[in-house]
Amino acid sequence: MEPPSISETQSESRNEYKLSEKRTKSSALTLGTIPLRAVMLFLAATVFTAVLLEILPHYTKTKTEIEPLNGTENALVRQRAYSIYTTSPTEEHLVHVLDVLNIFGYKRVELEDNWDLLWAHDYPFRVMPKLKNLEKHQFVNHLPGCGYLTNKVDLCTTRLPFLPRAFRLPDQRNALLEYASAHPEALFVQKHNEHRHIKVRALNDIDFHSNDSFVQEFIQKPFLVDGHKFDIGVYVVITSINPLRVYIYNGDVLFRYCPVKYYPFDFEIQDKYVVADNYLPTWEVPSLRKYYNNYGGSMRASFEAYVRDQNMDPSKIWPQVEHIIRTTILTKEQDLIDTLRMYKRHNFFDLLRFDLFIDEELNVHLMEANMSPNLSSAHFKENSLLYKQVLYSVFNLVGIRPVIKSEISHSPLSEVITADKNLATALNNCTSNDCDKSCNKEECSLCLPCISGTEYKWLQEAHDEHLHRVDMKRIFPKPIHNIDTFDIDIETTQMSKRNAWITRWFFNKCQYDRTWCT
Repeated sequence: MEPPSISETQSESRNEYKLSEKRTKSSALTLGTIPLRAVMLFLAATVFTAVLLEILPHYTKTKTEIEPLNGTENALVRQRAYSIYTTSPTEEHLVHVLDVLNIFGYKRVELEDNWDLLWAHDYPFRVMPKLKNLEKHQFVNHLPGCGYLTNKVDLCTTRLPFLPRAFRLPDQRNALLEYASAHPEALFVQKHNEHRHIKVRALNDIDFHSNDSFVQEFIQKPFLVDGHKFDIGVYVVITSINPLRVYIYNGDVLFRYCPVKYYPFDFEIQDKYVVADNYLPTWEVPSLRKYYNNYGGSMRASFEAYVRDQNMDPSKIWPQVEHIIRTTILTKEQDLIDTLRMYKRHNFFDLLRFDLFIDEELNVHLMEANMSPNLSSAHFKENSLLYKQVLYSVFNLVGIRPVIKSEISHSPLSEVITADKNLATALNNCTSNDCDKSCNKEECSLCLPCISGTEYKWLQEAHDEHLHRVDMKRIFPKPIHNIDTFDIDIETTQMSKRNAWITRWFFNKCQYDRTWCT
């Protein structure tokens, strides 16, 4: 995790766009043979102009060249390349990543070479300072500062209603003792940051002097399937910070069942309540076999069928899951924003897995968020398809797509996919407020004549993601399930300015086309 420092450079983003000839001529400077003082004045004016251009309206009816997410049109000229960063001596855990990238037509190169994608299994930013100055075409599969979400101690000791109460040791020792005294029925587990050696412990057995652990209340009444406790893993992709865009993989959910039945409960038998590598898969759980093996159901669909067999409604689970993921990321968003200020370009995305569990009342609780979640089917070959489908959806979402061999190389694909008409919204509002003449009104903030080059890029990325999301579902900006009752003013009241701005854009798109609502 990197501490926040230095302010973010604002001017470079505007340089990624080419203004119309008229605007360029109006701001051009001609430099002849002039004294040193004049040169210095010119340099100062250049910096001022770059900043000014960033806040000036972007829109022009003449051709605007936008740098695509991954330079898709360049794939028509040269082969795309990726590189791998891992501290592991083997790459068994990366087999499916390599397979999908090879299928996409990407070639592997060394870290020192000119790669388009860096797939880092381990946190790369401490050992690769050059990531602070990425080229336009380069992307990395982690966010600087993602540890604010994935560090077990930091996340679990955050006070959120869906996180079981936790206490950092040794700092919160007294608070833990007070809580235990007030809740004598409570059980606790001591966890370390690597999330190993989890065990229910009596208060007297807890190591209060550990500097890298925390104690968390143990939820004693989980929902059981055939007597087995389980957890669920939801794959999450963050494609942008400030404004925030978050998606979840909606094709399936990873269900992992404890190999030993929960009752009679014995905290000495960890296989009763801890999911480890030897977990029981869906296809071996007796009541789920018929749904999964005989009828081709997914892990999620098989579980939902079982819940309905118990005369309960599984539909209440998934809105909770989305709320938990959305709220957790928003809670840590400012930390991520602060960390990103040290980076020239924000060409980052992050694939995480949020692990959650369900109690007997179908209430959902968060356990942890995992950086570089396991995508290896070494233990269970049957999971191979799930991992490949997750990767296929994620890569398409963020702009890493199969290399296209085409004879049509004169028209950049990004312009074919996204044009002004795809981004324009609320035309009546823009016209009634004369936003083509003045951008001073708040109502003009989403009108094309009034948005900056950077804002245009944000909308272009959001549009591109929507078209290529495959099995990914957007959860922030929040899906709109009923446009007639959705109050955009209330929804955006507590949001940051940029998050409110992008949320209003999705709302405007939803009003015109219902496929944009969710």
